[in-house]
Amino acid sequence: MPASPFDISSFDKNKHGRTHFDCGVQSLNHFIHRQVSQDARRNLNRCYAATHIDHPGRLAGYYTLSSHSIEPDDLPHDQPDSPYPSIPAALIGRLAACQAFQGQGLGKALVADAIKRLVKLRESLGVSLIIVDPLGEDVVALYERFGFEEADAGFLYLPMKTAVAAVVKSAGR
Repeated sequence: MPASPFDISSFDKNKHGRTHFDCGVQSLNHFIHRQVSQDARRNLNRCYAATHIDHPGRLAGYYTLSSHSIEPDDLPHDQPDSPYPSIPAALIGRLAACQAFQGQGLGKALVADAIKRLVKLRESLGVSLIIVDPLGEDVVALYERFGFEEADAGFLYLPMKTAVAAVVKSAGR
């Protein structure tokens, strides 16, 4: 399988041109055009941006990560019991691909990169789950391909042990 044509790094307003970014979802466009830097200054999330190797500097897509927690009752009852009133989680809060780059595997590259970053983060911070609240059925299908499951409360979740196994498996290819 060829390497991804996308380079993903921490968002930098001086490096990632947002002028032509349009993913077709107004709230996601608004975030990257007007809110991303404010959220970073406030430590609300971290944004990671993708550029295509043939279009360096032009924002192709992005995702955000932040800390989160969920109630144990929000998970299916077949999940292990937690001794705490909330379960530490990492949230993939926003994920968007510019329409000009859709259909090129960008969504898959963004989700895979987020999971890899979070697996690495677990070495420094306790995180039991990766969660996401996707917009639309097509996005749900994207996450389900990575093993995310629907929780009783409606969001999708991926146990960290499953994420670790997937990252180890992909590194062995």
